[in-house]
Amino acid sequence: MAKNICSNCGNSIPAGSKKCPECGSLQTSRFKMILGAATVLIAALVIVIGAVFIIAKDEPANPAGDTTEINP
Repeated sequence: MAKNICSNCGNSIPAGSKKCPECGSLQTSRFKMILGAATVLIAALVIVIGAVFIIAKDEPANPAGDTTEINP
């Protein structure tokens, strides 16, 4: 059976192990970590853009209000 190296302590661990038997560190692939970070970043970006559109939409079209008179 192939062995892997623990990303935390460097000890040899059995292939497919989710935890290092020596230090207890969870073993996740670099791809999964990058994918998770990208997902969080995209979600935060969507929330910020949505908030900007909501705030911009709430501004009145006429900043002076309804008090402006137009005389022909």
